[in-house]
Amino acid sequence: MKHETAGRQSFQHMPDATLTQANPVSGTFYPVLPATENVRIITMAAVVTWATTQPTPLRLRVIIDGQTLYFDVTNPITATWYGATIREQFAPAAQALTTIEVITQRRAFLLEGKSVQIDMQITWAVTQPTPVDVIVKYAVLRP
Repeated sequence: MKHETAGRQSFQHMPDATLTQANPVSGTFYPVLPATENVRIITMAAVVTWATTQPTPLRLRVIIDGQTLYFDVTNPITATWYGATIREQFAPAAQALTTIEVITQRRAFLLEGKSVQIDMQITWAVTQPTPVDVIVKYAVLRP
């Protein structure tokens, strides 16, 4: 029996979208993934390494199909990776960045949309020489 696959679409994993931003300006959004069509976000993670002044918050902004979601961690610990989670036990669902070691999310992907854009922002009391790294694993719908 021959299986027909013509006309079917599937998600194709893409190379990670990454950002390494040295000396980010407080309150400025930096692009990680520019507006992209038909995206499935598998995971997002960020780390900030600070020397003297603790930032608050470390934020990932996701603009998905015209809606804006924020994934934040207030007072991030230096050099600690934080991953995006959606806590569905809260109504409505709450987004957060949490240490990767405690992520217990059991889902194949985080979010999906027809148009997705991801940016990073950090807020400082005082600007200092500090790198921020972000990784987004995602897939795009392909014919």
